[in-house]
Amino acid sequence: MSVPAVRTMSIERKFAIGVVALCVGSWATGARTRFLGKRRRMAAFSTMTRADGSVVEIDLRRSPDAEFGVIFFNGLGLPHEQWAWVREHLPESAACVGYNRPGHGLSSPRAEAALEEQLRIVDELRERYLDGLPVVMVGHSIGGHLAAAYAESRGDAGLSHVVMVDPTIIADLRAGLGELPDWWTRQRLLLECLWAASGLNVLRPMTPAREHYAEDIKESLTAYHAMPSVWATAYREYMAARAYPPVERLTVPLHVVTALQGTRSAVKHRTSQERMLELSEFSCHHVCEDADHMGVVAEEIHAKTLAELIVPGSKA
Repeated sequence: MSVPAVRTMSIERKFAIGVVALCVGSWATGARTRFLGKRRRMAAFSTMTRADGSVVEIDLRRSPDAEFGVIFFNGLGLPHEQWAWVREHLPESAACVGYNRPGHGLSSPRAEAALEEQLRIVDELRERYLDGLPVVMVGHSIGGHLAAAYAESRGDAGLSHVVMVDPTIIADLRAGLGELPDWWTRQRLLLECLWAASGLNVLRPMTPAREHYAEDIKESLTAYHAMPSVWATAYREYMAARAYPPVERLTVPLHVVTALQGTRSAVKHRTSQERMLELSEFSCHHVCEDADHMGVVAEEIHAKTLAELIVPGSKA
């Protein structure tokens, strides 16, 4: 009877050793990925220093012959690299400013994600890098709402138009408080934070949307999402967004781009997005039936269409 007992204990010890090795290995892999990712990020991108000493990570491209400016508002938990394909298809006459909100990437964290503070950062970006140019506001997901909120609060002073890419609808977000999608979003962001801290998210298979990018962007996104602070900040942003006021009226033209693939109800999603057209007297709806929420920006074919919508005077 003692032999099976010894054999069982041996299997248990091996299992325990394997679990410990996996935990240590994944943690070490995550730590190395974060270290190298931050070093590459510091070498590739610059920062804007604000009056209070905090910094905002930026990715700036402006030629001497720039004719208009573009400010990109990232989706929840995403860096400015998500716009890589869109920027690739914009003309040289476009002065592009991508930035990471507070707590993301190299940007200094802040205790709150208040809406007005988010908009003041955009004021500073415009003044510092796009002064004198008509500016297009482009945002994806929650960034779509921020782009429209900025245009609403600042009027049409120096603004060309707004492009909302599969935007978060604040009215829908509020209506769904406490329901399953709201609960799952909050839990997913917290779980992602734990996965990042453990290093396990570095080892898991790459998401389909990430596969569409060039290798350097893939590496950058992997390192970015390996940072627990990214997901903790995204959680705070999501909670703050639930209290944001809905955008009511825009005085500039508006493009709304809707991705239908992967939605629980394509008809419901499309109808909800169509309501955004009422924000402006000059609005247009562009429906991408073969793109999902992430792919509408990540896939080059759709990014090219977005670039066409961004250029002022485009008939896309």
